[in-house]
Amino acid sequence: MKKYLLVLGFFIAGMNQVNAQYYDNLNFNINDSLKLVASTNSAAKKIDILMNIGYRYEWSMGDTAVVYFKQAEKIAQDSKDDLALLLAYYNISETYSQTIGNYPLALHYATEGLKLGNRANLSESQMRGIYFVLSLSYSYLNNKDLGLKYLIKSFPYSNRQKRTNDNYNAGVNSTIVGTTSKVYYILEMYDTAFFYNSYIINFYNQKPYEQRWSGGYVVQGDIYRAQKKYDSAIINYKLSIPLAFISSLYKDYLEAASGLTSAYAALHQVDSAIYYGTQVVTYSSKFTFTEGLLNAYKVLYQMYKIKNNQDSAFKYLEKSQELGEQLYNSLKINEAQNIALGEQTKAIELAEQKEAQQKKLIFTAIGLMLFAVGIYLNGKRKQRERLRQIEEDRKNNELAAARDLQQSMLPKENPKRPDLDIATFIRSSTEVGGDYYDFFPQPDGVIFSVCGDATGHGVTSGMMVSVTKAGLNGISPVKPNKILQRLNGVVKRIDLGTLRMSLNIAEITSDEVFLSSAAMPPIYLYKASTKQVEEFMNNGLPLGGLREEEFILENRKFEVGDVLVQLSDGLPEAPNLAGEMYDYERLSSLIQSSCHLTAQEIIDVLIKSVDEWMQGKRNPDDITLVVTKKK
Repeated sequence: MKKYLLVLGFFIAGMNQVNAQYYDNLNFNINDSLKLVASTNSAAKKIDILMNIGYRYEWSMGDTAVVYFKQAEKIAQDSKDDLALLLAYYNISETYSQTIGNYPLALHYATEGLKLGNRANLSESQMRGIYFVLSLSYSYLNNKDLGLKYLIKSFPYSNRQKRTNDNYNAGVNSTIVGTTSKVYYILEMYDTAFFYNSYIINFYNQKPYEQRWSGGYVVQGDIYRAQKKYDSAIINYKLSIPLAFISSLYKDYLEAASGLTSAYAALHQVDSAIYYGTQVVTYSSKFTFTEGLLNAYKVLYQMYKIKNNQDSAFKYLEKSQELGEQLYNSLKINEAQNIALGEQTKAIELAEQKEAQQKKLIFTAIGLMLFAVGIYLNGKRKQRERLRQIEEDRKNNELAAARDLQQSMLPKENPKRPDLDIATFIRSSTEVGGDYYDFFPQPDGVIFSVCGDATGHGVTSGMMVSVTKAGLNGISPVKPNKILQRLNGVVKRIDLGTLRMSLNIAEITSDEVFLSSAAMPPIYLYKASTKQVEEFMNNGLPLGGLREEEFILENRKFEVGDVLVQLSDGLPEAPNLAGEMYDYERLSSLIQSSCHLTAQEIIDVLIKSVDEWMQGKRNPDDITLVVTKKK
């Protein structure tokens, strides 16, 4: 019966809102609860108490909730209780996505739940909670296909019809419908989100006022704001606020206040935007909502700038930068702690070896002592050399693996289209470069050609390239500027700190090219009819900069003999021995004089020219070229 109740929790996506209200009404004492955990020998009881503590904090202090959910996870693993472990994975994933806003970690724990379900051969009904958090995580990470796939598995269409039309088991299923509407909102399917969310609002409007759910009005406000219906959004956000306080759902209040901040800013109602932004800042000191706090800082900076209050504007700009850096640095701190722990372990092992050797020396004859010490010192020298070699080999193997991973992300071959001659070139300045090119051929013959340059070099830039390729594969084919906008959202949500990605995209149809760029060097288009080279410099900011960045779209005819050149800045900015730059004007002139050649011959001419310019010097930046010629 106990396990059945645990699994039932999965069927109720969003039931933790009910838990938050329930536990607020208890005479809750965390010390008493922890004493119960310490005093009982029952693993099931320990898990139950720790889960209850986690529920108490899940919608207010996410980091604290995760601590207790992870303690329950450890006990479930040790006691081999698969259903309890599944529930722990569900709660950790939901807290990371809904409260903390760490979507990659949310996806990690949801995936661990999926692996556990497959390994333990659990039923579809037992797995629906995990399917839901998988849907939520993929949706936040802009993977629409997988988000919809797991949403349907968690709440099949046949069940939806029964539950929305017949009010079947309405007290439970209304929360499932409500959370379904939120996933559709995240996926930007606003009409579908509105349909399900209207159901949830109508259902709760039949109840006494104090029993209504604030979350439905928050999502309704989000939908209206996304559709730029700001007045309707404001009404719904304000309807949610008293209900959030009645039920102690402070996360809902913070979401509503953050939404009001953005809505009033969009309507240029500066004082109202400042009021609600300040509310978010005030309540975020007690309750977790990192994404909303970051949004409030940015809007407050903009509003105080409009009011010409430079001191306050600078304060909130500084806070937004600090919070962004803090999110990035926390990952670095964890990494540093792991390295320190590894070094400490090595030191302990070496100390134990030394102590063992010293004990042996006690029983060695005095006459052999100097000889033994000599052997010991020589052994230590060899040991240090061996450890140094092992560490060097480890680093080389990691670099080789990262280089192989980067190479695997590049196309195995260039796309084949009868009317196009395509050639590519890439040369990294270090073992792992930050440049990237790719092609995405479509069934109708259209080809999307991509050229990018990540911040810096090495393993960190390789990480950004990995995120970019994964994001491009998850975005449906639309115009290049829209692809850049959606990819910018993915990179911004993952938040790799100061890492950025510059990228341009060319959509090549049968007789046109559509071009859009995010902080890349010019795209060069040679027109055979005029024998002139046109430079496209309509650049936006790099991906991962501003959340709402928009990108310009250009289009031109692409006729026989025309040549399109996409490149990174490694070639035009290559230095010679005197430190002089190769220069964009020199590059444009050489392209103009070489476009009577094939695509590969054009690349050969450009690379030969820049190599002669550098006079044998190693280029400090990666060089990438993508040349497409219309036959």
